[in-house]
Amino acid sequence: MLLVTDGIASSPGLGTRSPTRFPTRVVTQPSTSWSLPAGLARPLPLVLVSLLLVLGATPATTQAQRPDSTLLKRFQRANTALQDGRTERAIPLLEDLYSQAPQNTAFYRKLKEAYESVKRYDDALRLVDERMGSSPTVALHSEKARLLYLKGKVASANETWDAAVALAPNEPQTYRTVYNTLVDLRHFQKAIDVLADGRDTLDRPDAFRTELAYLYGLDGQFAESMREYVALLAESPDRVTYVQNRLQTFVDQGQGIEASIRVLEETVRETPLNQSYRELLAWLHMEQEDYAAAFDVYRALDRLGDRQGQVLFQFARRAADAQRYDVATQACEVILERYPESGVAPNTRKILGDLYRQWAEHDAGSTTLAQDSVRYDQARTAYETFLQSHPGHSGYPDALLQLGTLHLDAYRALDEAEATLNQLVSNHGQTEAADEGQYHLARIALFRDSLERARLLFSRLAASAQSSDLADRAQYELALIHFYRGEFDAAMARTKATSKNPSADVANDAIALKTLLQENKGPDSLNTALRTYARARLLERRHAHDRALTALDTLLQDHPRHPLTDNVRFRQAEIHLARRDTSAALDAFRAVPERHPRSPYADRSLFRAASLLEASGRPAAALDAYSRLLTEYPKSLLASDARGRLRALRQTQG
Repeated sequence: MLLVTDGIASSPGLGTRSPTRFPTRVVTQPSTSWSLPAGLARPLPLVLVSLLLVLGATPATTQAQRPDSTLLKRFQRANTALQDGRTERAIPLLEDLYSQAPQNTAFYRKLKEAYESVKRYDDALRLVDERMGSSPTVALHSEKARLLYLKGKVASANETWDAAVALAPNEPQTYRTVYNTLVDLRHFQKAIDVLADGRDTLDRPDAFRTELAYLYGLDGQFAESMREYVALLAESPDRVTYVQNRLQTFVDQGQGIEASIRVLEETVRETPLNQSYRELLAWLHMEQEDYAAAFDVYRALDRLGDRQGQVLFQFARRAADAQRYDVATQACEVILERYPESGVAPNTRKILGDLYRQWAEHDAGSTTLAQDSVRYDQARTAYETFLQSHPGHSGYPDALLQLGTLHLDAYRALDEAEATLNQLVSNHGQTEAADEGQYHLARIALFRDSLERARLLFSRLAASAQSSDLADRAQYELALIHFYRGEFDAAMARTKATSKNPSADVANDAIALKTLLQENKGPDSLNTALRTYARARLLERRHAHDRALTALDTLLQDHPRHPLTDNVRFRQAEIHLARRDTSAALDAFRAVPERHPRSPYADRSLFRAASLLEASGRPAAALDAYSRLLTEYPKSLLASDARGRLRALRQTQG
């Protein structure tokens, strides 16, 4: 079965682009047998059969229609010439074909296409006029207007489109036909006028709503576009996702968001009970990264739908994903204040602890110790409240784990951490959280200078952990213990075993340790410099920062030319940062690229320095540091992040 459009068979060899649309009808191929034309040794390809149908010849009559076979070959030559870019060679062939069969749509379209490709618009217009004859159609008038527009005759084109509409003003398809042509030409204002007039003529205020909304956006009339979408949502509130999809391109380009928000805010005031308006408004606020405004909208949505905090909970998670912990925690606090007994309250109490902790860790280095302490205290309170209120909750083991590691990493309270983690391991031993607890109990032994006990616990975990990632981390910790002890050959063997799994999260750390061991032995047989560095790393890990800095200073004094010196200066910077001595950290980070421009730590140090400058309110100096990174280390893995920070800083600097 072949599809024929206005007499044209649809096949790969005959497809031509046309801005107009034509009715489609189905033509069934004859099932009768037929003989080959004289001189052909094999059956005709489908494309030739299709064209013969266009020319009016059926397979059963091809021998009697040899002139059509000749036309076919000439049409093929013309089409090949067009495909090869030899338009001037194709045009005479097509003109001759058209003169012999002016009623043939394939010849007409291909010739018009050829004229248009070489800007012979008058000849193309003549073809359209001949085609219209005494039977003009909306499509032909619209095609004529298109050619006039391409020729630069805008006023005449607009008049011709008006004439096209006047042929059938009471048919909605009339306006869509003209609209499609105008959109192809990006003649948006005329397309808007045509559809708006169509609404009036058809007396259908709701007609062409989605088309007009999209057109207004393309024309930069974003407020008008949003008014159309508002009207659409009034009729179909469930189409919020559809509207978001239509707006996404403009939003991604930062176009029209503010104008759209103004329209929606006005609409919400006038129609406060329509939730779809608020959903769209909240989405636009978040696309603009105004999570505080989005929070206000979601709070109202939660009340309107009597959702008992569910809407606010989902919003809190989205705000947290965007690292807007201030708004995310506020949303959780509101849930617990308004709906303390709701179904979402237990998860909210658990998540609230996570959010306060993530907030403190995210801002570490750019906030004061007092600010961090407050957030850690809020996290601890949230975890303890959850554990007291929901002992049978599925999240109970993880909350124990989080509370234990909070004692360990935020408060350095080893006894409290050990007690909490032992409770987790004893009472919930079959959970993944318990395996994690075992890992952190081994860390506690490490921090207490019980290297042998730490080695034993990590060895057990490496052999029994349910999580392969956790087993890899335990293997890496065993390598580090050998490293801390100065057992470098044993450490190397462990790192090789760990780095064999490239998908493991800790694989890069293992590779880095292996590289450190390979490149920094000597110069003496005792590897004194490397042993000093290993001892300093253990002291740093135990948060004995002063002793670690002293060890690193000694290393630099005793071995000023050792390959480890770039590592040493980078570690000094990190220790200063952990002590909240931002000034000393900044000086140390800056020293690395100055003294070791070829070091793998040079680009990292520049990025850390730029981040510190940015966080301390020195945007101009931060801009210089990010720019230097891109100039001196264009292939750095941090280059993309540096470009992003540069764009953000330049926007804020105007």
